[in-house]
Amino acid sequence: MTAAEELGLFPDELQPPLDNVVAEFDQMLSRGRKQEAAELAYAIAFRRQAEGRVREAAKYACACLALYAELPTNTIEQCTPTRMEVAGVSLPDYLHEDVVRARLGHLL
Repeated sequence: MTAAEELGLFPDELQPPLDNVVAEFDQMLSRGRKQEAAELAYAIAFRRQAEGRVREAAKYACACLALYAELPTNTIEQCTPTRMEVAGVSLPDYLHEDVVRARLGHLL
C-alpha cells in the first residue's frame, strides 16, 4: 500500500485539480457553509501533505480544526460528513474536532 493510499487518497487521475478544490473551499467559506468548507479543508490538508507541502497542509489543517470548533457535535448526525469522499479523499465515518486532531494533529 502506498503512502497516498494509507492517507485515504484516491489515485491522481480520480482527484480534481487542487486549485479547483481550494477555490471551492473559499467559496463555501464565503457562503457560510462551514461543514462543507471544513470537509474541503480536511481533504486539502491531506492532499498537500501527500505532496510534501507541509506548511500548506498545516494551514488547511488549522482551518479545518477552527471550523469544526464552531460546529455542533452533540449528535451522530452532526458529526457525520455530508459526503463519503471529497476532492479525491475518503472521509471518515465521523468527522469533528477530535478526529481532525487525531488525523492531522502532527501538522498543527
